[in-house]
Amino acid sequence: MMNLREIDRLVATKVMGWKIYADSAGYKFWSINEDDISRIICSVTSFEPTKDIADAWQVVEKLRERKIFSLYDAWDEDDNKIFCAVFEYNDTYHVVEYKEYAETAPLAICLAALKSVGVEVEVIEQ
Repeated sequence: MMNLREIDRLVATKVMGWKIYADSAGYKFWSINEDDISRIICSVTSFEPTKDIADAWQVVEKLRERKIFSLYDAWDEDDNKIFCAVFEYNDTYHVVEYKEYAETAPLAICLAALKSVGVEVEVIEQ
């Protein structure tokens, strides 16, 4: 079981393909290449796709290069409104869906994105 910060880091590394870069002062950044300071994306603490819809949408855009995306309302077993995020891939023989539900849209997006790259996590907080 993982907390949201751990999921954010997994999304950055497994979905976005980023690596952590630390400068000489000890500040940590996400980078495409950990050895190239000119390729810094953002600070490690500022990328929060499980909470921030703008960051979550970066994840969607990354995966939309190869997968179809949809997000819609759903209801849990207690009839509370939740979100369902789906990444879909068609390999010409059949459609593969990576679907996840969560209380917030950003978290649903992150969980479905991770599932689409072969990483399944269980959340301890929402």
